[in-house]
Amino acid sequence: MITLAICCGMLLIGSLQLQKYQHRLIFDNTVREVNAALDQASRISTIKGHAVTVIFSEDQHYIKLIGGGHEKQVNIDKNIDIKGLNKFVFTKTGRSVPGTITFSGYGMKKAVKYQMLWGRMAK
Repeated sequence: MITLAICCGMLLIGSLQLQKYQHRLIFDNTVREVNAALDQASRISTIKGHAVTVIFSEDQHYIKLIGGGHEKQVNIDKNIDIKGLNKFVFTKTGRSVPGTITFSGYGMKKAVKYQMLWGRMAK
């Protein structure tokens, strides 16, 4: 009986760790995907010479990049919230107003500071 309880406890701990790992993976991949989409939008605005607007829908959990004859939609996990992405615009030279975008979800939080210059993130 004790052995059974120990085995069940070990399995439960393992499954909780796996779930935590899966949530971490989803969170990190979402941050990377949004970063890549913003980077791409900045490059497109620089190369094509058109302003690109970033539209974020909190209700439907997606980001849409529109401008220069280009449109891209990035779907976001429903458990992840993004703040600071409202009315994000890249000028025709690939620049954007500096700002901080905060990702939160699954008990994790990450703030990323953005300022794009010439289609690249300023260091």
